[in-house]
Amino acid sequence: MSISLEPLCLSIEQNHERQLSLHSLPEEILQLIVCYLPTSALRNAALVSTTLHRHATDVLWQNVCLVDQWRLHEDQTPEPSIEEARGLGQTDEHDDSPIIRKLFILAKNPALASKVHTITHRCHLPSPNIFEELPRIHCNNENMSQDYRLHKLLVMAIRNLVNVHTLRIIHGHMRLASVLVACFLDQNRPRRVPLRRLWLESCFISADAMRYLSSYHTTELESLRIRRSDAAWMVAAPREMGFLEFRPSRGGMYTQMHDGAGNWIPSTVQISSVGMPEDFRFYPDSELKERTEFFDALVWAEHPEVEQFVESSNVGFDGRLGAEDVTHIAHVQPMRWLLQSAAHSLTSLNLDWVLWRRGEHDTTRDDSSSTMTSLAALRFPQLRAFQVRNAVLQQTQLHNDISLLEDTFLEFMEYHTKLQCLAWPMDKFYGHVKPSLDVRNRSLKVVAHLATTLTDLRVDAQYAGHGESVTDASHTVDGMYECVRRRRFIADFAPHMRRLERIKMEGGLPRDEKREILRALHFCPLKKIVMIGVSYPVGNTWGPGGLSLRALDQGFIWDDVLNLEGEDHQAIYEAYRRGFHMPEEFVFYPDYGWPPQAPLLQTIALHHASTVEELKLCGYHGCPILSQPTPITDPLLTGLRQFDNLKQLVMSFWLLTWFEDSYRDTEIIKFWMDSRSPASTALVVVTPPRSPDQDLPVGPGQFPVFQTRIAPVQDFNRWAVTLKTAFSPSALAYRVARDIGPYLSPVAKSRPGGVRMRASFCLGVKNERPASDIFDLDMRIGVDDQVLEFTGPREEGEKGRWWQKLESRAWF
Repeated sequence: MSISLEPLCLSIEQNHERQLSLHSLPEEILQLIVCYLPTSALRNAALVSTTLHRHATDVLWQNVCLVDQWRLHEDQTPEPSIEEARGLGQTDEHDDSPIIRKLFILAKNPALASKVHTITHRCHLPSPNIFEELPRIHCNNENMSQDYRLHKLLVMAIRNLVNVHTLRIIHGHMRLASVLVACFLDQNRPRRVPLRRLWLESCFISADAMRYLSSYHTTELESLRIRRSDAAWMVAAPREMGFLEFRPSRGGMYTQMHDGAGNWIPSTVQISSVGMPEDFRFYPDSELKERTEFFDALVWAEHPEVEQFVESSNVGFDGRLGAEDVTHIAHVQPMRWLLQSAAHSLTSLNLDWVLWRRGEHDTTRDDSSSTMTSLAALRFPQLRAFQVRNAVLQQTQLHNDISLLEDTFLEFMEYHTKLQCLAWPMDKFYGHVKPSLDVRNRSLKVVAHLATTLTDLRVDAQYAGHGESVTDASHTVDGMYECVRRRRFIADFAPHMRRLERIKMEGGLPRDEKREILRALHFCPLKKIVMIGVSYPVGNTWGPGGLSLRALDQGFIWDDVLNLEGEDHQAIYEAYRRGFHMPEEFVFYPDYGWPPQAPLLQTIALHHASTVEELKLCGYHGCPILSQPTPITDPLLTGLRQFDNLKQLVMSFWLLTWFEDSYRDTEIIKFWMDSRSPASTALVVVTPPRSPDQDLPVGPGQFPVFQTRIAPVQDFNRWAVTLKTAFSPSALAYRVARDIGPYLSPVAKSRPGGVRMRASFCLGVKNERPASDIFDLDMRIGVDDQVLEFTGPREEGEKGRWWQKLESRAWF
């Protein structure tokens, strides 16, 4: 039997002759390739061919962000208060032109719109500052994104957005946010997938939108996150503005807002007239509406094609706010409706930094008790994550009659047996009065069950002014009651946990209570430990009252750190001489106070060094001083060497910015921003020494007469040199590696990629109205403390980091 090889040889020759191309790759490989391309490269790839256009647009349009812009109308009458800084003309602080153009594309191109999976709507301004602006801001801004043509265009676009499963509204405009929520939760909208995830942050949803939705009884939401918002819109009508409270607006009074990068930015707001002098200039709603209509006319005059498209469309405006067919429906509580309609499908519920009251001592309208009582009565069969987080301010604290494992939420916790993630104020797990025997037994059963299911636990407490104490020394009745409730959590809840992998402690928790929580979790395979506070959680490197820092930072306001407690050097060194040993059969007993003992990091290492992969130690008062470590820094941080499995470390550092009798924070921040911008031409110029003057001619046989000054004075900018050599991103990366690298485990540093390190700095203007923000330097430290790579420093609102943090949020 003979076999002919001619067909096979011919096939091989043909394959060799055929030119391999990108288009010959399988679709899956092409999709994988384009996923790694940056946005600029994706835009270019989309213009190469039909195939690459299809794959590139899949990525480019997967996430759509609807954000407004600041706009200067130069041909209009100038605003005298801002003309010098921002140009001549009238400024529209919230121009919707970018939103209009993007919605026009989505409304005209159904194929492109079908590629969109996530819609995010946000204001171009940074989110309100948590401590200064969030308690005073009202987000029910009637005159922003209010034009009916914009709303109609949005409804037309939503009809094509059939694959959107995630909607985020972060500091968005009330009118636009309300249409988005109403239309995407509309059960009759065209769709292939339902909306599954809803994120509402620093926003307000109108009553008309909720009345429109109230005719539907179910949604298919799986995740609901309400963050940094006023509870008023969730349970009742909006509150009236009080003293110094305001709402963003188009037109109005100019005020300075946090820019999210250690400085201020001017923007127009409507400030309340309550408590103001008689000559105060208040902008009424009618005047602001007239101003808004003027700006909208200018915007739409520049988009005639879009306006014609909208006006010629016969699409019904079913999602219109204030529609006549919904005005007869009774008022509904938005929070209750959202929860009830999604009860059958909700897997994650997150109430994060909700303002239950406006003032710190406002008892006239506290919505926490009624809201939590209503929530406790609901049931969610699929619930996996239940989080009430960041109760660290007076305005965000729950009422004292609310407890998780007694009274209010006990039946709720008994029903929800699938919880894997739990976040709750530490002093609201238990009451300070012992319950009945029946309640106690039921509570013990719930805790015993959670011990087998919980993998994530997050607890917090109200921030403690200028910093956390080493141990609680409350003298007031309320303070002592709160201490009792926290310590009941440590004694009755924490020791029973067995499966926790991540623990987060935030706010004003005394250091000894953090230590006892981590000791109580001895049997848990902890992979991530997070401790955040005002003071550095590991210990105070500045000395009592910040004495060690005073010689280095001459401009620091010492009133902020006068209560810093010093470390017992002798006791720490003695503990190192004795060594650290774990009993063979460890049994946890709470032990409070801080007698002479080992540093906190050594205690953590003793119990969890073999499993921990990520440590986050944040707090600026008493934190290590970059490049100027005090003697106590070494024994406090030495425990890090025992974490052989450490993959990521996040730490606060104090950056000395005092130079020649002034702080240079703003110049440093500007330099960082300029250095990461490829379009920037703002370089640090180091002036070289001046060239010497030309020598005088010397006659023959005559000895030259030298000038008195032989060497010329070198004239150069000392600060420019320091800025370049000490504060450039690369210089900072090497300074951090030099400071922290020796404390990292050699085993951890020897792994591919080394240890991910995030050094966190707090900088900002320091004048009569200071503003500080966090800047993070991300880097990798390898063998011999080498810097493998670095990114930053970046503020939290920097575009790349903002999106990265948004996408990496757990349990959303």
